[in-house]
Amino acid sequence: MATILCYGDSLTWGSVPNGGRYPAHLRWPTLLNEALGGDHQVINFGLPGRTTIWNEPFLEGRNGLTYIQAALETFGPVDVLIIMLGTNDLKRHFNIGAFEAAKGVEKLIKKARMPNQQVFPYPEIVIVAPPNILSPTGEMAESFDGAVEKSQYFHQHYQKIASQNNCLFLNSAGVLQPSTIDGVHLDTKGNQQLAAALAELIKPNL
Repeated sequence: MATILCYGDSLTWGSVPNGGRYPAHLRWPTLLNEALGGDHQVINFGLPGRTTIWNEPFLEGRNGLTYIQAALETFGPVDVLIIMLGTNDLKRHFNIGAFEAAKGVEKLIKKARMPNQQVFPYPEIVIVAPPNILSPTGEMAESFDGAVEKSQYFHQHYQKIASQNNCLFLNSAGVLQPSTIDGVHLDTKGNQQLAAALAELIKPNL
């Protein structure tokens, strides 16, 4: 039995477009577990608002770099670490693009491979390029002003970082798109599509 840690933001946590949280059985980490036969421990460690390496001025504890090693020890030993972060990096107040988000992911990779207190072996790392952002609505239209165009470059920058650091890679924009309701979060179909694509990618490595 493998332990698979899903380290992400609201797309992993299970945010419903325009508010609320999906029940566990509709979130992609749960669906991934089912797709893998239910024989593994798939842990959903998503947190709304989490970034790669940036301190969120409006929410505490959202810097993904500050907790990734603790998460690996908490749930370890972890066999597969799935990182899907970067969507929140494109919020207007951070003033960065997909290139910087990818460099943030690279710092997460290096942190995950640092020696830990428990001497756990390093996990296999899967890097998921977040889906392209559609036209955000409501309050998110302000937060993600300018992010639609920037998100189109997730794929190329994330794939390069994954290749350079010997990680598995999935371009989620190639298999799904966010809900048209808010342009950012996943609908139930998107959760299913992501789970299926990840299961196909990581099965040979379990």
